[in-house]
Amino acid sequence: MKKYAAAGIAVVIVVLVVILGLRACGGSKVDASGYVQAQLDLTFQGETQEAHRLTGAAVSGLEQIYEDGINAFVQSYLTGGVDTGEAFSETYGKIIKKIFLVMHYQVGEAQKKDKNTYEVTVTYEPADVFTSFIPKLKEKSAEIEEKAKNGGYTGTEDEIQSAMILDYMSESYTLLESAYLDIQYGGKQEFTFTLTKGKGSKVTMDNEEIAAFIEKILELDKL
Repeated sequence: MKKYAAAGIAVVIVVLVVILGLRACGGSKVDASGYVQAQLDLTFQGETQEAHRLTGAAVSGLEQIYEDGINAFVQSYLTGGVDTGEAFSETYGKIIKKIFLVMHYQVGEAQKKDKNTYEVTVTYEPADVFTSFIPKLKEKSAEIEEKAKNGGYTGTEDEIQSAMILDYMSESYTLLESAYLDIQYGGKQEFTFTLTKGKGSKVTMDNEEIAAFIEKILELDKL
């Protein structure tokens, strides 16, 4: 159990970074603010329409990118890459989607810094779901370890390990759902994205900035 909790605490994230390969349609005008909005809405809301409009990417493909991102987050952050079965993965995916849906952010107007560089500032309110969830998860993990040491699980080594994982995943979901239902938001903060215009009308966002923003809005950087 320790390694699963540690994976979360260390924030081993496969972040939902969806680099859209953004291109302005029908001309060279760059909608930098729109690009940031489309990126964040796809990441957190699963909203594909603006990303589709700006990039021409198939909606089905964008939907798959969103689903893959959710699954990657669950596997890397919640289950530590352990095969917990399809049912658990789907259940965790649903609660992560709910958490992401209630993130508070507002995309500001783009500021052109030079010929090929734009800055877009996003105002957001950090959510305490994971800073509330992780300490309680650590406690529960320690309880499961103690139960195992005291003979609370019986059977073969594999059977005991499976029972421990089942308890851990069940308790983990309960704690995460509780943290979601009791979510609290911090004061408004700002994060500035830098977008670079390349050849033609192609605009790129820095994936490290997107990852940093996700850590900030979910307070994962505090863990």
